[in-house]
This record gives sequence, structure tokens and C-alpha cells, in this order.
Amino acid sequence: MGGFGKFIVAAAAPLMLGGCLWGPGKFTSDLALRKNGSFVLDYRGEIMLQIPDDKDEDAGPWSEQNAHCYVDGQTSNGPIIVAMAMEPDGKPKTDQPPPPKMRACTKAELAKLKSEYETDRAQRSERKREQSDQMAKLFGLPGSDDESNKRFAAQLMKYQGWRSVTYRGKGLFDVDYHFEGHVGQDYVFPMMPDSDIVIPFIAIRRRVDGSVMVTAPALTGGSGPFGARAKMLNLPDKSDGPPSRAEGRFTITTDGEILTNNSEDGPVAGSSGKSVRWDVSPASNKIPEMLVRF
Repeated sequence: MGGFGKFIVAAAAPLMLGGCLWGPGKFTSDLALRKNGSFVLDYRGEIMLQIPDDKDEDAGPWSEQNAHCYVDGQTSNGPIIVAMAMEPDGKPKTDQPPPPKMRACTKAELAKLKSEYETDRAQRSERKREQSDQMAKLFGLPGSDDESNKRFAAQLMKYQGWRSVTYRGKGLFDVDYHFEGHVGQDYVFPMMPDSDIVIPFIAIRRRVDGSVMVTAPALTGGSGPFGARAKMLNLPDKSDGPPSRAEGRFTITTDGEILTNNSEDGPVAGSSGKSVRWDVSPASNKIPEMLVRF
């Protein structure tokens, strides 16, 4: 389990930097595990191509407070930068040159400075979008444009389990997934076409003693699977990845023996066996885990 977690953090690092990751939005997911080794997984709700905000890099809309005009005819946008004369030893000289003398900007200068600022801001935003798209496509993810995402939705429908996939815009997909399988081999959801790296929403792995471990790395709130996994591994959470937008409930029902689980309320008996549930919200910070023996 620890090695798998370290693989997730290391392998996904380029995507964290590029800013593109698959993640859950609002969802409901149910997993049924049976003594005969069969399982049924349902996931209904949102899947999101998460692209982090660039608010920290964006200085915001232009304001006349950004404009600076000087008596020597020069103009500038942004903070005033004053050159400082330095001694050979690196210390500032005591006799510094006077700061440049400022004057009121003319209407024409203000209009030109505003145009330059908005053009530069738009170019920075476009460069960031292109970099994110290139990184996403390098790892088999669709870009941020609508056509790429619509093609991706149609492609996903060709694979078993995907009952419906509808693109809603801005990287958001509504999905209905239903899969019936057997725990004779490892299983991960979702497996995306052409994607070499996966942050599992749900993973099912059988141990040599016959017990089955279920984990749901992406079904966590807070800073997402990276923050939760880093905490479990006693690593610093630098919050490099996009925050989780997961919100919903994950329920496991089984007629097997529940050996361990990290839910808040523990197993609850029902007609189909015992059920364990995890409510996922921005306040939750644990990765759902359960170990079952048949």
C-alpha cells in the first residue's frame, strides 16, 4: 500500500506541475463485494478534468493605479521600481540617485498603458492554457477545448462499463458507469483511453491470502489524494496539486468478513450483508480503505 501511494505521488508529479488531472466532482458510488469473488461497481455523477486556477499569477484587471508617468517622458505599468546604486561589497551606497520624478498621465497615455496591460495579460493566459493543453495531451488527456472533450466522451463510450458520458463544458463530464467483474485480478476505476497515468478513484486488489483490499485514493476532500497520501506517508503537503472537488458518498456492501476499515461509523448490517460508507466533502481528508476476507 505504501509503495503504491509513493508511485501515485511520483508518477503524477508532471501532471501536477502541468495542472491537469482527472478527479471526481459530485458523485454517488456503490461497490458490492461477494463471497464468490464477484463484484459490482456503480459510479454516477461528475468526472472533472481539473485545471488549477491561475489567480496567483494574474494581477487582475487594469486600473489607473497601475499607470505611472514620468517627467522624462517614460511610462510604465505595475509597481514603481527604483534602481539602487551599490558598493563593490554589495552594500547600498549612501548617496543614492533621486527617484524619477512623476507626473500625471495624459488620457492618451492611460489608454495606451491599459491596452498594453490587457494585451500582455491575455497573452500570459493563453500561454498558460497552451502549456496545460500540451502537458495534458502528452499524458493522453483531452485539452481544454470543447471539441477535444466531446471526442473524448464519444471515445469513452466505446469501452465496457460506460453507460453514458456527457460533456458539460469546462472539463466537466456527467457519467453513468456500471461494471461487473471478478476479484481474481486487480481492478482500477477509471481507466481512461490513451492515458498512461491514473489516479484511481477506486482500486480493488486481491492479496495472496484471499483477502481483498479496496482503496479510493481520489475520493477524498481537502487538498486531494496527494495531500492525503503525503500525510499517510509522513511527507510534507506542499499543495502542488489542484484541490479536490469531490463531494458525495462511497458505499461498500459485502457478505464477507470486514477485517479493517477507516470509515467514521463502521459497518452497518443490512439485508445484503454489511455496509460501510464514507461521506466525501471539502472537509474530509482521508482515503477510504477497507480490507475484506471471504
